[in-house]
Amino acid sequence: MRKVQDVLDVTGSPRRRKPETGDTRWDGEAWLRWDGRRWGPAAYAVNPALLRRPHGYRDAPELAGERRTHALEQVVADQVTSYGATVVHTTPTYVVLGYRRQVSHVMHAVLTVLTGGLWAIVWIAATLGGRDDRVRYEVDRWGNVWGQEVSPA
Repeated sequence: MRKVQDVLDVTGSPRRRKPETGDTRWDGEAWLRWDGRRWGPAAYAVNPALLRRPHGYRDAPELAGERRTHALEQVVADQVTSYGATVVHTTPTYVVLGYRRQVSHVMHAVLTVLTGGLWAIVWIAATLGGRDDRVRYEVDRWGNVWGQEVSPA
């Protein structure tokens, strides 16, 4: 259950209520954003010092569209090269990336031996029908890129 707390809504107005997706709050060191399940830091920021200012970053000048797009491209490039993510959907302000779930081949091998080969059917199904986790990365007007887990369609 979400607790009532002081948050800044998407317009930057302070409120005392349960957090909603897109709300931000100061945790004593940096600004965090509510993604619907938990508070999390920005995945990337054009100017990281803005996220460490206690009085907020919304009074800073907004970035031009091409600089915001470049910030989003930085996150995509990092996630694809470092974690093997695949691009599922893209727009100028957000990108949805898919991360393939890893199959525990050691566990499946042990279970296949213990069940006399019967578990091999489950192992094959898990390997061929693997799912992926999806994360939507969205860039705000100040060049901060925030991640939010989304469910596959």
